[in-house]
Amino acid sequence: MKLKALVAACSMSFTLPADATLTENVNDIPNRKIIDFEIYDRFSIVGPEKIASGVSFTGTPGSVLGAFMADLGSNGLWGAGNFFAATDIIGTLHFTFINSATGAVGALLNSYNGNGMLISAFGEDHQIIESHLIDVDTAEDSLNAGTFFGITRPTADIRSISFTGTGLVADNITFASPIPEPETYAMMLAGLGLMGLFARRR
Repeated sequence: MKLKALVAACSMSFTLPADATLTENVNDIPNRKIIDFEIYDRFSIVGPEKIASGVSFTGTPGSVLGAFMADLGSNGLWGAGNFFAATDIIGTLHFTFINSATGAVGALLNSYNGNGMLISAFGEDHQIIESHLIDVDTAEDSLNAGTFFGITRPTADIRSISFTGTGLVADNITFASPIPEPETYAMMLAGLGLMGLFARRR
């Protein structure tokens, strides 16, 4: 109860932009890349740890990459051959995009007894640009059940995302890989044109 009250208070303290969008549909994330935790085996870490090309992980003490079993109380179990990221009691899982920002990111989530979770997106200089209080309710006899939650933005300004909760589990971190701007394509074509011109002169 204390966590729910704290998370609710934190969530209400942020001013959300009019274009803030929380989604439960993974298909709302375009050109998506997915990070799972199958290469880890109960790796207890605070980080930073590079978990994929251009993505770094940090977490609160007791965070685990490649957890293989979690008792979620009334929300069932996670595990049985599936590896995921998890917190120890109350904690935070934080994922940073090192090379470039993204416009959409989310994960498959659940928590112990369905306690409230906070999902926050951060922009440049680590400032919060969007934050939402969420909860997941799954059956007591469920296995690896959860809900996908993500944040989509009209511009690619998400530098990192965090998930905070009690006995939090997260899998399949899904994000929109950057698509080059039209100006980038134009510069690339101009460069190729110049190379062709030089080759022809030779």
